[in-house]
Amino acid sequence: MKREIDFRKTILGISTKLPALPYDNGDISDIGNEIGISVGSCVEGMTEEEINDFISGFRHGVSLTNGTH
Repeated sequence: MKREIDFRKTILGISTKLPALPYDNGDISDIGNEIGISVGSCVEGMTEEEINDFISGFRHGVSLTNGTH
């Protein structure tokens, strides 16, 4: 059974953490790392399955914007 997550609380937490980055430039892996830190700190104790689900959702979201969906 999948855990239910409070979307509003989680998105608010993520959105407050991301603007506080300690640097202005980086590459795409830096963006992924910062998103991972933000999500991981807002959704504590993520399982490997939840991480894989997040990555699948991320891929799907990107596919909706780049024409590969």
